[in-house]
Amino acid sequence: SSDNEEVKEAAATALVNLTTAHSGNASAVAEADGIEPLISVLSSKRDGAVASAATVLTNLAMQEPLRLSIQSHGVMSAIVEPLHSSNSLVQSTAALMVAAVGCDSDARAELRNTGGLEPLIKLLHSRNDEVRRNACWAVMVCASDEPTAAEMTRLGALDILEEINLSIGRKNNFSEVALDKILDHNLPQKYSQMGYLGSNNIISDGFYDYGKVKR
Repeated sequence: SSDNEEVKEAAATALVNLTTAHSGNASAVAEADGIEPLISVLSSKRDGAVASAATVLTNLAMQEPLRLSIQSHGVMSAIVEPLHSSNSLVQSTAALMVAAVGCDSDARAELRNTGGLEPLIKLLHSRNDEVRRNACWAVMVCASDEPTAAEMTRLGALDILEEINLSIGRKNNFSEVALDKILDHNLPQKYSQMGYLGSNNIISDGFYDYGKVKR
């Protein structure tokens, strides 16, 4: 019922205030078996409830044991629908939650396998600075392994990030690092686009020089 949805939104909003920058309260929420109900709120029809639930889960994920527990409850499958939202607050909080949980390889695999990367990459196009920043942050975190980086490349992330980084008004703290991390899994292309490799980029026998990209 709508009344029930309002109660869920009020409870999630209260938990945002209790858990932000307060690890003790975050632990208490997890100990009270709050993780599963919070994940269920991600499918609410009320944007405010979804955004608040995503924020609380992000706050909990700052602690590794809680992050692993959140991940074990299938949170990356649940966050796909909010990533498709047309509401900028939901988009922003959903992308931030991906950034918080995506540092674990199992979480990245779940996001990839449930179709979550496509709506995440689309958020890079957002005209909302916070949405675009958090999407870049999430892409940066998710580019930690080759399969995820390859899928994001297939979905056009490189072109979008290059475009963002050419714009003084649109680039942010994470957009350049996100591009660099994706290219770390394709060193010939990185050398072609950037004209250099990082000291941590190990060239294998299969490396070849594309030649400089024509601008």
